[in-house]
Amino acid sequence: MTIPGRLVRHARRRPDALALTCLDGDAVRRLNYRELNALVDAAASGLLALGARPGDRLVMVLPNDESFVAVLLAAMGRGILPVPAATPATTRPEAFGRRLRSIVADCRPVLVVTTAPWRGAVLTALGDLDVPGGVHTWPDPAAAAPRAARPATPAPVPAPDAPAFLQYTSGSTGSPKGVVISHRALHASCAQAARVYGERPQDVAVTWVPLHHDMGLVTGVLRPLFSGYGSVLMAPEAFVRRPASWLSAVTAHGGTLSSAPDFAYALCARKVTDRELAALDLRSWRVARSAGEVVRAATAERFAARFAAAGFSAGSLCPSYGMAEATLTVTTATPDRPPARLAVRTDALRAGRVEAAGPGTPATVLLSSGTPLPGTQVRVRTRSPGHGGGPRVGEVVVRGPQLFRGYWPAARRRAVWHATGDRGFLHEGHLFVVGRTDDVLVHHGRNFYPADVLAACEEVPGLRPGRCAAFALADGGSGGRVCLVAEVADGPGTPPPAEVAAGVRRRLAGALDLYVSEVVLLPGGGLPVTTSGKVRVGETRRRLVRGTLPRL
Repeated sequence: MTIPGRLVRHARRRPDALALTCLDGDAVRRLNYRELNALVDAAASGLLALGARPGDRLVMVLPNDESFVAVLLAAMGRGILPVPAATPATTRPEAFGRRLRSIVADCRPVLVVTTAPWRGAVLTALGDLDVPGGVHTWPDPAAAAPRAARPATPAPVPAPDAPAFLQYTSGSTGSPKGVVISHRALHASCAQAARVYGERPQDVAVTWVPLHHDMGLVTGVLRPLFSGYGSVLMAPEAFVRRPASWLSAVTAHGGTLSSAPDFAYALCARKVTDRELAALDLRSWRVARSAGEVVRAATAERFAARFAAAGFSAGSLCPSYGMAEATLTVTTATPDRPPARLAVRTDALRAGRVEAAGPGTPATVLLSSGTPLPGTQVRVRTRSPGHGGGPRVGEVVVRGPQLFRGYWPAARRRAVWHATGDRGFLHEGHLFVVGRTDDVLVHHGRNFYPADVLAACEEVPGLRPGRCAAFALADGGSGGRVCLVAEVADGPGTPPPAEVAAGVRRRLAGALDLYVSEVVLLPGGGLPVTTSGKVRVGETRRRLVRGTLPRL
């Protein structure tokens, strides 16, 4: 049964059960399954009236609310291929325009659906790109056909291998690619999550993660509809303005399942005040999934310690690993099978080896991303065998029923195993991810992983957390020169640029034994990033070489 089909079933069997809660500032909108199904039915008729037909692509520039859910399910249920896209509210104008144009040029949609406040930004971004059916604003699609013309019977069930939706990658290491997710892969992914997390109708999902992102889409919409539990949707901007709003939503709505990247947990541990903490009750939160970027042991420890007073259990924190090509999840920890923790020799790790750290040895503490989901296999490809029988760091490759059909437009994977481009290792069945292959800085034969550089730079006064990129530039020598580009924090108390640069050099030399030749400081917003906030390291390098970065 497809996700739209499951909504129809919920509407028949449990019509008054709460399906969606949408938080919009102080306003709260609630829809039960009957109301949500009626909204989806109206949107489906409207899309057909606007000219969309099975097989057409439909780009969605919509917020985290019922409009996104209704248009998504309406399209899926009628064989129209929905394509979630980033919004102007959560993306820098440059990144928004570049990404939207790239998506539209690649998938050639018949329609774009957005909101009235964002229509101007969408039209500006599209420029001269042709969208045959035009740009429409919500709720026009739901009102485009008279009620009498709306179909009284559900749409035919699509073939299991038919596309369910088109999810574009973040584009952090290149142009965004369209990942074609079939109904079969979506069903497998949701069934795996339901099993390992023990999902049940009494659960409540809470998410602020943008629904155009695979984490927000799958954990905030698709899994809840698959297993029949309610979902609370909040705007990403609300979390950015006040990180405590996420935890307040978990408290107010009895959230049991909620996912976010590592940086969100770190931000809450750092920014939530004692007064805000006193108002929280996190005892209901049984699965706090951390994914989307490298999971850091220090972040997990700080978050658990900070919010223990609010009833948060350290065992609820479940690191996970996945990607759009796997319909979100490949491996995960659970409360019943917690993540593994390893202290390894720092020098060996930089050489690609995994060796336990002894007393007095400089160590890096790593936290695993759990074990493979049922029916999923994970391997690590390395260039040479492990040192002394121990694991080596290599490229993570995966296979499983939740994998995608292929990249748009061919949509056919030739290989059974999917090479992820991520670097990691396996230890006692657990996967440890250390970074992206394309973003690893290799200097004098040693590997420096982006997560380690970011963690070290967070300790430097005056730098924006998570906003830096390190890479090597050739200078004719054996190892090249190492450059670090970072954004400077705004506000009073920021040290002078020369002092910040000196602090960066000292910190990286002391923490990582990495000696930086050049520190380039930028104002806030100066780094090129993806719509999910990841720094585009390769593009940063190119702009530095061309001299187009806005240096301070």
